Amino acid sequence: MLKELLAKTIFKIQGKKRSGAPLALMEAVIWPALVVSGFIYYSLNLLKWALYRYGALAPYRSELFTVSAGNIKVGGTGKSPLIIKLAAALVNSGVGAAVINRGYLGPIKGLNVISDGTKLLKSIDESSDEAYMEALALIGGKDNAARYENNRGVIEASGRLAAFGENKITAEKGVPVLTSKHRVDSVKYLENTGFNGVCLLDDAFQYYRLIKNINIVVVDHKDPFSNGLTFPAGALRDRIARLGEADIIIISRCPSESRAADSRASVIESVCRRNGFKGNIYRSGIELTGLYSAGDDQKIDFSELAGSRAFLVAAIADNASLFASAVKKARENGFEIFCEGFLDHSSYDEAAQRGIAAKMSSLGAGSLITTFKDVVKLRRDIFGGRKVYSLLFELWIEGEEKLLKEIKDGYDKFISDKGRVS
Repeated sequence: MLKELLAKTIFKIQGKKRSGAPLALMEAVIWPALVVSGFIYYSLNLLKWALYRYGALAPYRSELFTVSAGNIKVGGTGKSPLIIKLAAALVNSGVGAAVINRGYLGPIKGLNVISDGTKLLKSIDESSDEAYMEALALIGGKDNAARYENNRGVIEASGRLAAFGENKITAEKGVPVLTSKHRVDSVKYLENTGFNGVCLLDDAFQYYRLIKNINIVVVDHKDPFSNGLTFPAGALRDRIARLGEADIIIISRCPSESRAADSRASVIESVCRRNGFKGNIYRSGIELTGLYSAGDDQKIDFSELAGSRAFLVAAIADNASLFASAVKKARENGFEIFCEGFLDHSSYDEAAQRGIAAKMSSLGAGSLITTFKDVVKLRRDIFGGRKVYSLLFELWIEGEEKLLKEIKDGYDKFISDKGRVS
């Protein structure tokens, strides 16, 4: 509770500083402490970067081709949906892929193999929420019914819901998903177990211990560089100048309705170029496309909720944007929606879940809507008899085929060069 209150206070102060709104008395007292903390964070990160950059510490060079999707801001910029999309596209085109996640707030800090690409090896209680979401989205099988049957034991023993609605894998063998605080441990595990393919690292731009073959940096269209200050005074986790070290930049969460004339994206591109970035810049965005019912593996249109009430809960980095998109869909399709946000990565303990169920009843909501990251935490004994949906979305990338070719060409060259050396 204290952590949530502190986070909300920090985000509120950051928002006021960005907009130029005056701070309340207590916020003004807190602000200098945030600035000092931000300077310390900045200095430590700069020191760590310099130690690896100038050879005081030696980074690990893997035998495998590694691609990182990271950012320079705290919070969500759309890295995980991008990782899922790239991993699925690679595997479906015949190139092996594995996903390595830090496992943020997960119970196991060391090496943790969540899925081998064919079966789940760990439950949600033994995983971080993002890694488990990625595992469900990338596990192999002929269809979702087969995926559930193959993993029934792990899923049902957890007592939680599971949803394969994000899964677009067409092969029996999908994508292994691993976590470890030290990502090198996961890379070495893959090397030692004979993995062949592309290692996709979720959130590793600041992970200097590993040399990456391709660094993708995801920049948020809505709030690309915060107020220019380092967290917690701002939302930056790294120097804007480090954009020059990226190989690919993707501007995420662009508005789909104004792709052709997006002046904000053009400004972001200009900032990237001024900071030394010389690679390709791609624009991307997310569109809500419908709902997925975990109970019966059905994809339904928003219009099927017409005339009803729904309760939307989410614990992601930007609940506000999600809620705005969902409210728009509800208005367009003739149903009422009520929204409640939780802190990113919230564990949804039993009290919180029973509170959600009680609020559904008090609102007269016939269905609960949430995200794929959140639905896997919901208890079957509380929500098993209710209509529970996950929001389906489509991640679009302008020049998607060009992006995939850029990664595949890099991989092919890596394999070719490796063959010549050996």
